[in-house]
Amino acid sequence: MTVQPERPVHVRRGHRLVLAAVAVGIGVVLAAACVPPPPPPPPPGGGGTTTTTTVPGATTTTLAPGVTTTTLVPGGNTAPTLTAGRAHVCSLRFDGTVRCWGDNSFGQLGNGTNVSSPIPVKVVGLDGVTGVSAGGNHTCAVRVNSEVRCWGNNASGQLGDGSTTQSNVPVSPFNLSGITAITAGGAHTCGLRSTRTVTCWGDNFNGQLGTGSNSPGPTPRSVALVIDATALAAGDSHTCALILGGTLSCWGDNFSGQLGNGTFVDANVAGTVVGLSGVTSIVTGSAFTCANRSTGIAACWGENLFGQVGNGVVFPPPPNPGDPPPPDLRVNVPANVVSLASVSAIGRGIDHMCAIASGSLLSCWGRNDFGQVGDGTTEATSTPRTTPVFGAVAVTGGSDFSCALKSNGSAQCWGANSSGQLGNNTTIDSLTPVNVVAL
Repeated sequence: MTVQPERPVHVRRGHRLVLAAVAVGIGVVLAAACVPPPPPPPPPGGGGTTTTTTVPGATTTTLAPGVTTTTLVPGGNTAPTLTAGRAHVCSLRFDGTVRCWGDNSFGQLGNGTNVSSPIPVKVVGLDGVTGVSAGGNHTCAVRVNSEVRCWGNNASGQLGDGSTTQSNVPVSPFNLSGITAITAGGAHTCGLRSTRTVTCWGDNFNGQLGTGSNSPGPTPRSVALVIDATALAAGDSHTCALILGGTLSCWGDNFSGQLGNGTFVDANVAGTVVGLSGVTSIVTGSAFTCANRSTGIAACWGENLFGQVGNGVVFPPPPNPGDPPPPDLRVNVPANVVSLASVSAIGRGIDHMCAIASGSLLSCWGRNDFGQVGDGTTEATSTPRTTPVFGAVAVTGGSDFSCALKSNGSAQCWGANSSGQLGNNTTIDSLTPVNVVAL
């Protein structure tokens, strides 16, 4: 898809909000999987997603019932986490460096060029990283000293440096410190502070910065009405925070019900997701949200045009000219994902979802026109389908592709590959998983 560098234009299409500069938006996501911060004194959390990965070289510490954090052990070469943007992927390695691959039109790979790469390349001038999150066309990382670095598209101020100039190398958001976790959305970014409060910057058309207004925020601003946050996830134009005790607060765009408050009204201040407790992790797609719970039962809500909520609703056929409009498939309160139990990790794409359940069984559902579900077909599905990846410990997705991290530190990706986002040194799409090379 051709992506224009100017400020995104927000357009309502059917039941969804999309950014003209993003294929179908994220945490484009797609706020996201990132490694949570080190153990206390910083609180738990994560950018983009909050999936805890158990891989060789990392230790997991329980901070509260159902809430854990993963601590990196420097010196290894394997990848402890993956995070996907619209058409790029980044991997945090155990040595505290970051490798990225895929689309680089805005410098989102952070290697000092704007040349896309079908194999992982090292982000320059960046070490001591504890968490990374890929947004629509930008990427941000938090370092062990609680500093943040961002790079890529900056048309909406999502890099937080006070400008709207894109950067193909990491830059520092203005006057920002004490950050323990980061999440990057379609064109905005949010950070979790050591005080368990939240700060956000970038696009604010739908109130996704949570400041009580819709004014742009090219530098970090405090989010109102959010305390005791332990993790964050940023979607295309909405943001959610996991609150200590297992509840959720969300704010921003709500055209598809992605705030989970029973309405379809945008909100520029945080509000509680209804009927949800015991939450252990959250992810945000373009215009939907999903949460895993201590029961191992995942729930989703928001846009459901492609079945990404996973509630088993059967899609009507596309309408012919003159036919009445299709039924409203939006879901504005949490709905359990069908046919899945003992879920250990969740990961989002733009309009699709994946989960690891019952040990290491990987399943995906939702939009599938490029094979992003990974089952060898291109048909959308509202019920989870098994994806042939074995030993998966974390999963993430972009606009029309998915990637999984395996227990041996390797990674596999599948779906669209026009920018090399599958990382297999080609630009050929794949309906089934392929190995990421040189990771």
